[in-house]
Amino acid sequence: PHYEVLPNLKTIYNDLMKNQYLNYDSFNPTPGQTQIMKEIKKTTLPFLEIRKIVNLKGRDLLWRLALKALPKIHNAPCIWCNEQETSEHIFFKCKSHIKETQECINYIQEKSGGSRINWGIEIFNRLDIPLTANAIAIICENIWRRRNKKIRITLGITLKNLRKQLLVHELKKTQTAAWERTKNNIYKLIRQEKKATNNEQIKKFKNIISLQLERFSKHWNSPLHAIAL
Repeated sequence: PHYEVLPNLKTIYNDLMKNQYLNYDSFNPTPGQTQIMKEIKKTTLPFLEIRKIVNLKGRDLLWRLALKALPKIHNAPCIWCNEQETSEHIFFKCKSHIKETQECINYIQEKSGGSRINWGIEIFNRLDIPLTANAIAIICENIWRRRNKKIRITLGITLKNLRKQLLVHELKKTQTAAWERTKNNIYKLIRQEKKATNNEQIKKFKNIISLQLERFSKHWNSPLHAIAL
């Protein structure tokens, strides 16, 4: 059979969902999500930018944070400062770590050549630059992990400063993973280029390869971890 003439599975899925759930593909924000959009002065949430984050744990954490779907007890007190624990409080307002967190993001931005970021809910507006987005994701995941560790341990532990070098190490690993993805795409294009039969096709593949290298250099390379292209 000619598979190209078969109905598209995505079309079938969309039709089934529309019959089952009215406006299933529309974004209907919850009050919590609406509050985030109000604070960052946007009409939507940066789901597309979060989706592109390479650091898996950080990406999942930011996704849950944007959806207001973090697993925590409603109206419970903060384990560090005893104030009411909201998502915004955990990451952006808790006085137990906010100073250290600001120092960490300043350090990373300075070393990577990025612009200064004021740590707060407004970081959702800074996810369009991949290197910065992954740095934010790594820091948020670090805060969340320490919070959970404190909850699990019955004996009290003091909050240690966020370790800058560890965060930089995680960011370098993320950069390397992004470079591996880019290399795999380029190798695939090179193989296709070798199979090309005319000069126009060869030129097209060379241009695409050059564009991908330029894009990686712009979005990912930095003085923090310069990858030789």
